[in-house]
Amino acid sequence: MRATQNGIFLGDDRQALVAKLQSLVADLSAPDFPHPSSIPVMIDGWKVSRREVPCLLGSAFGHPKIIDGHASISSELFYFDPDHRIARTMSRWYRLGTPANPQI
Repeated sequence: MRATQNGIFLGDDRQALVAKLQSLVADLSAPDFPHPSSIPVMIDGWKVSRREVPCLLGSAFGHPKIIDGHASISSELFYFDPDHRIARTMSRWYRLGTPANPQI
């Protein structure tokens, strides 16, 4: 990471970044992961992609900042389980809909 005038390169100040990372650690260290039906945000037509970090590309549904059905590029992907149809990025859990390329 590199510092900028606005704080950490990821776009947040240090406290906000720590809060996001603590949320990620809490989610990944929980004894059970959420059932897909309890995850409000779905990404459809998804595929694992890359920016400078792994991420998800697809159409978002239920996202707090993206209009349903619009294209989405997620934050950094930390956990990916296509068999259970869930993924955890820096920002949130995603319920995985239909993959863009089912042969992946």
